[in-house]
Amino acid sequence: MMLADQYISQGNPAKIVLTVIGIAKSTYYGRLKRRGIEPKQRGRSCSTYTSTIQGGRVTNDVVIEDIKNVLSLEFVDYGYLKVTHWLRQNRDYVISPKKVYRLMQEQGLLNKLIKRTKGKRQWVSELVPTTYQQYDTLEFDIKYEYVAGKNRNALALTIIDVETRWVLGHYRTWKIKHKDVIGLFDQLFEVYPLPKHFYVRNDNGSEFVARKVQQYFEDKKITQEFCKPATPEQNAHIESYHSIVERVVCQKYEFGSLLDLQETMNRFIKFYNNERIHSGTEYLSPYQNILNRGIDMKSIQSQKALDCKTLETLRTERLNSVA
Repeated sequence: MMLADQYISQGNPAKIVLTVIGIAKSTYYGRLKRRGIEPKQRGRSCSTYTSTIQGGRVTNDVVIEDIKNVLSLEFVDYGYLKVTHWLRQNRDYVISPKKVYRLMQEQGLLNKLIKRTKGKRQWVSELVPTTYQQYDTLEFDIKYEYVAGKNRNALALTIIDVETRWVLGHYRTWKIKHKDVIGLFDQLFEVYPLPKHFYVRNDNGSEFVARKVQQYFEDKKITQEFCKPATPEQNAHIESYHSIVERVVCQKYEFGSLLDLQETMNRFIKFYNNERIHSGTEYLSPYQNILNRGIDMKSIQSQKALDCKTLETLRTERLNSVA
């Protein structure tokens, strides 16, 4: 060891010295640590600034503050990759995911993992549906959401577009029946420019296998596909969305009433559709993803504002009656 220390202290490469003397690197550096000596760091030191597209520079402290600000926003649960894309898109930083990971790790900002028949059905033919344009394949499902003020679970029905991850519609009540499924899809036809023919994918819940629901889709020229039992991966996009809802809403909020739950979810879905960076759409929000296809969802929703307001008024009245 003393001989190795002598030659290394003279500026000779540690790797070559240890090889010639015949000491394993793990043995040498392990003994240094036991003697309270920290080995010299190899490679370049970490940069203390970040460049911008315009050619400017900001300190890492400014970048860290930007990261903290975006993570403090309601409903934001981004990991380092999504934070990287947010910094590039909103701050024009020239920054790598590796650096963002390091800064977030040093500040303790990295995410910590938090550790459920009738009639003839058309089963799904492929694990993940093949899509070609927005709205050509929709997935929908029901999720339990706990309302503490009533000490019971509400049911949430949500419809999502596989291609763009846009949430087209959602509905919450204490009990969902087949007529609620039909009613929500009727609203979609009022608001969205849906194709003449498209696919919907769902599991085998009694609300979805009901003959009236199947007949509704048949009459609308919509192909309804059923996931095979015990295969949630065949409905992966809506399952993933519900996982996000559970993580960033249900585990963080306590609801006093059904109306309280609905108002919170209205805010969340507005954020999710228009702002939330999505890894499944090349780190764009669903809104930006659709906008890049030449469709401005805000314009479409504005044109249907009167109809939507009427529908929302009816929904609010019903929620008030059962809250």
